[in-house]
Amino acid sequence: MKKHFLSCLGLCLLGSTAQAQWVYQPIGFASTDATTLYFDAVDANAAWTVGVGIFANTYVVPQLARTVDAGQTWTVTNLPVNATREEEVTSLAAISSTTAWVTTTAWVTPTTVDGRGGYIYRTTDGGQNWTTQSSPAVFGNPDSFPGLIRFFSATEGVAVGGDLTTGGGFETYTTADAGQTWTRVTNVPATLNDENIGVLSPAVFGNNIWFVTDRGRVFRSPDKGLTWAVASLGPNAPEPTGTIAFRDAQNGLLSIFDENGTDHSLYRTADGGATWAPVAYAGPLRGLGLSAVPGTSQYVSTGSNLDNGDQGSSVSRDNGQTWVALESTFNHLTAEFLSATVGWSAGLQINNGNQITTGAHRFASTVLGTRTDAALQAGLSVSPNPAVGGRFTLQAARPASGPAAVRVLDVTGRLVQQQAWTSAAPLALDLSREPAGLYVLEVQAASGTARQKVVVQ
Repeated sequence: MKKHFLSCLGLCLLGSTAQAQWVYQPIGFASTDATTLYFDAVDANAAWTVGVGIFANTYVVPQLARTVDAGQTWTVTNLPVNATREEEVTSLAAISSTTAWVTTTAWVTPTTVDGRGGYIYRTTDGGQNWTTQSSPAVFGNPDSFPGLIRFFSATEGVAVGGDLTTGGGFETYTTADAGQTWTRVTNVPATLNDENIGVLSPAVFGNNIWFVTDRGRVFRSPDKGLTWAVASLGPNAPEPTGTIAFRDAQNGLLSIFDENGTDHSLYRTADGGATWAPVAYAGPLRGLGLSAVPGTSQYVSTGSNLDNGDQGSSVSRDNGQTWVALESTFNHLTAEFLSATVGWSAGLQINNGNQITTGAHRFASTVLGTRTDAALQAGLSVSPNPAVGGRFTLQAARPASGPAAVRVLDVTGRLVQQQAWTSAAPLALDLSREPAGLYVLEVQAASGTARQKVVVQ
């Protein structure tokens, strides 16, 4: 059961070449079988990641890598793992360029070594030294395995894991003193049979945290892990690896990876995760990474080539309804954006068909900003305008590359309509149900945005 959190990502990746949106940065782990998986960026210059053996046939001792110069150089240090236990990192949380936490679990039977199922470790000097922060009462049972750790401030954090010996909900702890002490949370909803925390990162916004399980359920807490609720994606929802992102406390997306193709499932919530609805999206949604872009309403998805062409990254500007390719050549795993211009992903580069190197991708583009696409703007026409009855036809002399998102806002900025424009053919826009007045039309493509005022009479 513990091996599931890595083995479910043991994928067969194919080759790729670079494009301008991302800059590949190799990381020199001691083992050539180590692959970056967990990633936590702090700012435009500082980021942390851990190399683990998700593609290796034998145990790989995990190592930490950290950059403080936007990835120009990466410092690799050892983690306080016990190789005899085949101890593996299960989560990473950083709050600055010097302070971070990791959780670990053992692949071999813990009772053969120390009887402990999991540990929490903390560093305050960039990974040079680590302190054990979990007493035997915290993830101390042989079957305990911490699955995630996150901090909301320098002192307040939450750690969640499984405990097969106790039953009930996930084994959950909170701290208010930077992890020096941890308090067990007892009111966590009951788990299903053989339910595991998803391997990919949780979503955090303000005091809220959400994580996905491999049984198609979403656990959520609005108060830094003190209280919890759970929601199901529905009886027909798939149950493989899921990744989740929220752009504010209410609106989020959840993508479920299609292990056998590129038909990934997508769900959306507008009530903080209490309910979820499937999204019939258009365009290339990628299946492994998902991140909201802070300061915007955009989401970025990332993927890898699994013999199915899912490598690349894409952006949605309409709550997941439409996805526009940013590039289609990089192999990405997890992804994290801090702004429209600061983003990272963990990933691989494959040279000469079979030589794998592991590292990070740093986002290097302004395409996620609100800049205007001058050519699209010049070629956009809306007729008739004004329109009696509110029915318009949109045409573009230079069609956007790939699908575009069409949004209509009223004079207060309220979104009144959105749809996908997936071809070069004219698009019908029906505002007949809206009151007469002035509206703003936005056509959002990967290359930028075109805007035009329209009038309903």
